[in-house]
Amino acid sequence: MPVSQSQRFQRINDQLRRGAAIPTAELMQVCGVAERTLKEDINQMRDRYRAPIKFSRRLGGYHYYESFDLKTIEIELTNQDVAALKNAVTTLNQFRDLAVFADFRGAVEKIEQAVRFRISQPSTSQAYIAFEAVPPGQGNELLDELLVACMNRQVIEFKYQKYDDAAPRLRTVFPHLMKEHRNRWYIIGYELYPPQLRVFGLDRVIADSLKSTALSIDPPPFDAEAYFRPALGVAVYDDPAEDVILSFTQKAGLHFRAQPFYPFRKEDILVDSKDEFRVKLCIIINQELVFELARFGNSVKIMAPDSLVQKLITFLQSTLNQYQLY
Repeated sequence: MPVSQSQRFQRINDQLRRGAAIPTAELMQVCGVAERTLKEDINQMRDRYRAPIKFSRRLGGYHYYESFDLKTIEIELTNQDVAALKNAVTTLNQFRDLAVFADFRGAVEKIEQAVRFRISQPSTSQAYIAFEAVPPGQGNELLDELLVACMNRQVIEFKYQKYDDAAPRLRTVFPHLMKEHRNRWYIIGYELYPPQLRVFGLDRVIADSLKSTALSIDPPPFDAEAYFRPALGVAVYDDPAEDVILSFTQKAGLHFRAQPFYPFRKEDILVDSKDEFRVKLCIIINQELVFELARFGNSVKIMAPDSLVQKLITFLQSTLNQYQLY
């Protein structure tokens, strides 16, 4: 059975990691290819993964001239998988210079190497793929300091300027975790005065006002995964999740199924026909959900509950009022 190029790369890597120089004939036999193909494989390993391979006449073969190991992903990746991974790496690389991501930098580089490993012609294909460049958000410079506070369970203070307040207010908060949503960062924590769970956007924290305190508290337990699972966005949720039934047009239904804004199970599909895709979502009704549904325009209709229908009508009516001619 023919050996794939990725398998040949791994076989070459395994041989060279033995430490000794491996003769050309031996590598040809291990990979089951002619000398020309072997040299092409080695050149591609050098180009794609910066593999430090050198041929030594004195030693009589190929060897790694510095420590190296080619790590590959064992599963088969589709073009869509590769594009998704490339997009994720591109996004993560925007934060690579922040100390908060120092622990992940090596992992990101390994993923980036694996993505290059799966792209058959990286020098040409990348010219046909454009990824969204997200500029750094205001407040991102606080990430490092906030991570330290979260890890050390330190109570922090900062001045917070809400967009609709005339002046900033001093906040005293026990930070639980940081969360990113739609390219903005938030700190979720337990505010001491008054005692309550709160979410604060870093873009509204006044520069140079963040500091640690000597206060020590034992806040109520907080399960982030359970808290955010039934909702869209980042907010404080007091209401429980409700059954929301949505009726999409056939085309919008295909878009939703391809990239749902909220997860659903097969048994949650109520209608799946050439005219309609109807689905039930158990989700908290909040403003983020209203915004998401408004984005679909007339391609979706809320079948239940009536409270969500009224929220969307109010939102759309206020938008329409912006364009009323007097």
